[in-house]
Amino acid sequence: MDITKLVKKAKRGDDVSFEQLISSVRQKLYRTAFAYVRNEQDALDVYQETIYTAYISIRTLKKPESFSSWITKILIFKAVDFIRKESRHFTTDNEEIFTELYASENFDFITHSADLSESLKFINPTAKTIILLRYYHDLSIKEIAKLMNYPEGTVKSHLNRAKKELRPILKEGYLYE
Repeated sequence: MDITKLVKKAKRGDDVSFEQLISSVRQKLYRTAFAYVRNEQDALDVYQETIYTAYISIRTLKKPESFSSWITKILIFKAVDFIRKESRHFTTDNEEIFTELYASENFDFITHSADLSESLKFINPTAKTIILLRYYHDLSIKEIAKLMNYPEGTVKSHLNRAKKELRPILKEGYLYE
């Protein structure tokens, strides 16, 4: 079933449809939360808060086709709030947890993700958010600009600057399509 129909059903109170919607974005949401908070339990907390907030406010979603962007925006706000409240910093000390997260996927993806995750701690939060939205969530520049309320040119500038900063850090150039 397509996303638009599921959102419309979920807005009418169909819990099964909401569950299907969440299933379609579950992995990306968790990865994004983990990339921000760098701790498995905290990532799960942020993820669960995001699901709860989405569930109670799904009726406010105006464009059903933008469900993925809408819930990603909720997650980013929850993650940033969590970091602010807890005064935590991004760390990548626990490589074991990160590798476990990607254990079901191929080794090349694990390597690239670990390299990217390690590298993201060196760039500013805005650039990090743009990188995550672009390469973890496959959003276009236009979608990112709309989601973050920035002009497209600003998003492109942040993205290019972040890529230049990441280039010497990353072992593989997979961001440079």
